[in-house]
Amino acid sequence: MASLPVELGSTVQRGGMVGPLLWSGVRPPANVEKSLGFHAGRLSQGYFILLLKEQLKPGDIQMDGTTLRSGGKFGLPTGDKASDATRPRVHDSIDPAMLAHHQKGMSGDATVLRGINRLSKILPVMPHSDNMAPRDQYPMGGGGGQWTLKAAYAFLVAAYVGPDAIAQTIPQVGITASLAEGASYDARARLMRYLETA
Repeated sequence: MASLPVELGSTVQRGGMVGPLLWSGVRPPANVEKSLGFHAGRLSQGYFILLLKEQLKPGDIQMDGTTLRSGGKFGLPTGDKASDATRPRVHDSIDPAMLAHHQKGMSGDATVLRGINRLSKILPVMPHSDNMAPRDQYPMGGGGGQWTLKAAYAFLVAAYVGPDAIAQTIPQVGITASLAEGASYDARARLMRYLETA
């Protein structure tokens, strides 16, 4: 995996968009694309599942609504970057007192680090393309919660899902599971238990 963007089992510093593990953990790759708002085929070259490993600071949490709000903005993504940049952000529309309450709550909430709602990040092997229109590259997703971390935090590179939809952990953990449609429940359940607690 030397040519891949991160190393399985390592801890990396990342910011940017995150969401609950429930929406990205052990689903078929095409389902993850639809859920999170990646274009069809974005995960076809494989991807990593990253898990948040440190508590958040309130001021670093941007509330972006759900993945129905592509990029954490109101309205549908547009055909060019300039007009897409003018779409208003969900975060900016939230009452400041309510926003502060939610940010404080998330910063002290253990469930962001453990369980089905722990914060995770999908890192595709296929990079972002500067040549794709926002509406094509990041269409409206399926509705799971999303937040943007404005600073880098520690994430465990917990699993790699290859182009064949086979998920694997480091050898010491020893889990391999197919995430293809109709794949074995037992292997996927074992992988999910690991992702909830790693």
